[in-house]
Amino acid sequence: MEKETQMNQQIEEINSFVEALTRFVEHALAQDPEPVYSQKAIRISDARNHIFQLIEQAQTDEAEYTYALADLCRIDEDSMQTVPNRGRMLHIARDYWGR
Repeated sequence: MEKETQMNQQIEEINSFVEALTRFVEHALAQDPEPVYSQKAIRISDARNHIFQLIEQAQTDEAEYTYALADLCRIDEDSMQTVPNRGRMLHIARDYWGR
C-alpha cells in the first residue's frame, strides 16, 4: 500500500512538473513565437519546485538540464502553430524522477 502511495505521489509530481513547464514554455513562445530561429533555451534549476530560467543563448544540454526552446515545442497540425511538446516534457520529467 505504501509503495502505491509513493508511486501515486511521484505521478502527481511528474504531472505537476509537466504543467508548470508547459506554462513556462507557453510564456516563452508568447515572447518569441518562432523558436526554430531562436537561440533561447530553458534551464530547469529545480524540477520539484518548478524553477525554470530562460537563457538568451544556449543549446540543449541534457546533463545540465538545459533545453533549447525549439526542442520543447512541436507544430500543431490543426492550427499550424508552434505549441509546447508535452510528450517531450513528460520524457524529461520521467528521466528526472527516474521512471
